[in-house]
Amino acid sequence: MKEDIFSKFKDYNNELEKILDKKDFSKDSKNLLLSMFYKLETSYSDYEIVKRKVKTKQEYLENILENIKYCNSIVLIKPNTDEFEELKKENKIFDVDLKLRKIRVIDNELNLLSSILELNNFKIYLDERYNLIRNSFPYILNTGNDMDNTEVLRDFNAFSWNINVEEIENIYVKLLYENIKLALSQNLINKIQSSYQTFDLIDFIREDLEKNYDADDVNEFLNIIFKVSIIIYIEQSKIERKRLSEEKEVIEEELTTIQNKKEYINRIIEKKIELNKKIKSLDLILNNDELLLKEFYKKNSNELYSGMFNIKHYEDKLKREREKAFQKIEECNKKLEPQNYIEDRKKIQNDFQLLKNINFNEDENNYKILKKELNKLEKIFLEKILIKKIEAINTKEELIDMLYELRYYNFIPYNNEKMLYEQKELKETIDKVIENLIIKLYSFKLINTITTNIKNNTEIIKQIFFTKIINLEEIYLELKKIDNNLYKLYISDGKDTLEITKELNLEFNKKDRVKLKKQIKLFK
Repeated sequence: MKEDIFSKFKDYNNELEKILDKKDFSKDSKNLLLSMFYKLETSYSDYEIVKRKVKTKQEYLENILENIKYCNSIVLIKPNTDEFEELKKENKIFDVDLKLRKIRVIDNELNLLSSILELNNFKIYLDERYNLIRNSFPYILNTGNDMDNTEVLRDFNAFSWNINVEEIENIYVKLLYENIKLALSQNLINKIQSSYQTFDLIDFIREDLEKNYDADDVNEFLNIIFKVSIIIYIEQSKIERKRLSEEKEVIEEELTTIQNKKEYINRIIEKKIELNKKIKSLDLILNNDELLLKEFYKKNSNELYSGMFNIKHYEDKLKREREKAFQKIEECNKKLEPQNYIEDRKKIQNDFQLLKNINFNEDENNYKILKKELNKLEKIFLEKILIKKIEAINTKEELIDMLYELRYYNFIPYNNEKMLYEQKELKETIDKVIENLIIKLYSFKLINTITTNIKNNTEIIKQIFFTKIINLEEIYLELKKIDNNLYKLYISDGKDTLEITKELNLEFNKKDRVKLKKQIKLFK
């Protein structure tokens, strides 16, 4: 969506001051809001350039203004106070009462922004059909979306882009979320981030991916994301750890049973017999008023039920039990159909594979499994998805967007010490993807060349994907020879204050032409 041209002339800080004049917030709260908002407004243009497919500045700032207008109270919590310790114990940086529209937040601009955005009260949910990931996958999407919305304040300061790894809520969530966003179409991303309607999210994601990528690759990509999301989430939730541990035991038992088709069918038939017996027993009670009354008094004499029922409530309860039994019989009938048996077996096998290597014992660490799965995920994403996405690009605008997105992708933290491009296991694959994109840039005649030696020129151009200069389209390159095959590459935005140097080993032939000691604007 294009930004409203009139928003460029809108004084958002003045709008905020007008809102604050009508608010009974403390002076400290107002000052912190003004400071936070000023930084957002001055940094957002750089954020849009670097991150690309984000909300417009108008959408973003007006949402925050609306939330501040909607808020009734902001209490800043200072360090070393009882309230501070209380939040820390709960592993929180803020507490938002959505009903009363009140915020309590640890005194910090980034925390304040997070709490204000929480007033949107937008969360993604999955229904019971996705039992194993119904809590973990929404956690990835919701937390990732929250981090996305605060990134402009966290990593941009109106002059430069610096990734503050220590302030990222969860590095692994961010990594998963950015993979998902880059793989999906922009239409679906917009739907996920802004739609309050109920829709089958997993089917939408799978369908969206399978339009552009091989179905087997999509399946592997999603399965790893689901597995990693579970590993991440059970570290946050003991309840989920216990629930999935129990589910795993049930799945293992079901898998053993379903592998033996005869035994599986016999169990379903036995279950149907039991359910039919239950229905007959319920019918006997429901069709005999005297027996119904007798059973009601018998139940009501039990301490667990005492005072909980009248006769009508009890009758309705039995009818609901009868209906449930019929539904379960119908489920059993479906399971006995040959095609459904095959599908059920496949689903149980998939569920087993999803949980198979995850340790649900609290004393055991899933870190090694997490790292292994993340490496697999990035390889699949780079080799099977991103390269195909680059191949499908057919406009200059899409190509420029991908240039920035791939540069941003390189700087996603892989762990507390390294960015993605610094990960040894991924270097070769990342280089291959970058080279594919550079070839596409050549084909669209978007960039100038430093040398006629294509291999060396690609190696030179490749370095722009590892710079944090905000506007890549303003980049200048200058190559200087140091000694023999050793050259120094200068990458700048044309200003003396922003310059990065890189030493390269380049071997030229006599016929190769090279532009040395000259600043070359990369983009035509």
